[in-house]
Amino acid sequence: MRLKGYLGLFFLLAISSQQIYAQGFEIKTNILNQKDTVAYLGHHFATQRYVDDTAKVINGEAIFAGKELLEEGIYFYYSPSVYFEFLIGEQKISISGEAPDVVGTAKIENSPINIGFYKMQKFTAAKRKEANDLQASIDSSATEAEKIAVNNKLKSIDKEVKTYQIDLQKEFPGSLLDRLIRVMQTPQVPTPPVGVDSIFFKYHYYKTHFWDGIDIADPGLLRSPMLHNKVTDYLDNVVIQQPDTVIKAVDELILASKKNEEAFRYLLITLTNKYESSKVMGFDKVFVHLVDQYYLTDQATWADPEVIKKLQSRAASIRPNFIGNAAPAFTLQDTLGTDYRLYDIQARYTVLYFYDPDCGHCKTATPELYEAYPDLKTKDVEVLAICTTT
Repeated sequence: MRLKGYLGLFFLLAISSQQIYAQGFEIKTNILNQKDTVAYLGHHFATQRYVDDTAKVINGEAIFAGKELLEEGIYFYYSPSVYFEFLIGEQKISISGEAPDVVGTAKIENSPINIGFYKMQKFTAAKRKEANDLQASIDSSATEAEKIAVNNKLKSIDKEVKTYQIDLQKEFPGSLLDRLIRVMQTPQVPTPPVGVDSIFFKYHYYKTHFWDGIDIADPGLLRSPMLHNKVTDYLDNVVIQQPDTVIKAVDELILASKKNEEAFRYLLITLTNKYESSKVMGFDKVFVHLVDQYYLTDQATWADPEVIKKLQSRAASIRPNFIGNAAPAFTLQDTLGTDYRLYDIQARYTVLYFYDPDCGHCKTATPELYEAYPDLKTKDVEVLAICTTT
């Protein structure tokens, strides 16, 4: 009886361990033309790549496995001589092929979306080569008619690629492949109605439909470069580049991301870094807004208190210097000890010129400003030059 009890416990544990393993992932690869080595399984996350697992490669074969399910996304296989990408939707996948052209020789088992993904890559690569060959055929001696003919062929190729992608979406509706293709697509603007400002119509339609069918909080899209590129394109090229307009746009994106804490965290950190270091004049206002609206209202729960304190200090130092703000009142002395109060200056415009005598750029700009000063004076413009080293 005791033996039966032990046997029963053994089988129970065996079944339990099998169930746990069955719930995990297993990626089998067999890539010919590579030496025995170590390979890495990793995933994309926006612009970064992270390693999830390692495996020994013996005679081209490697197996990556784990008890936890992998999140959806674009994953990669990397060894010293081989790199290729694939999708994780299914958790049990077999990929075989020959280096260096793994995509072109790939055979996929147990993953319909990867079959579709690789078909799309091969089709797109062939069409890209066709387009490049066409463009290379046009040189400075080409006639206008030849240029028009090539341009029409290029448009036809682009249409073929888009049609192919749409067909794949219909074949794999709702899948990661479908959603990735959707992120890569851009709105197709219809012909403007008669009597409507065509430029405004096209812009408004394009902007309004830019995010159609795309969930910015989608974890699968986060684990790809595509969503990050989409956000960047939208904020840099679609949204009007004016601070208040950008603030409205980033708030809308962040609100849409909040149903997934990982997406919210990624987006807020990314946008904070983007606008703190922006080279566009006036966009420091976007950074300050993000700090005030999200970090100082306890919404960035992951952020270290010391980080929040530094962000608060940085925002406080920037806020008084927004474009459009009145300069703070101050009093300065010249080399003779005479006081000059900023708001005692009677002029329609006052130029505050901060300079360093040892600055190379200042050595060029200062004489130019000095030469222009008499003419500026006639236009009711005064200049207050302030040396930053005294």
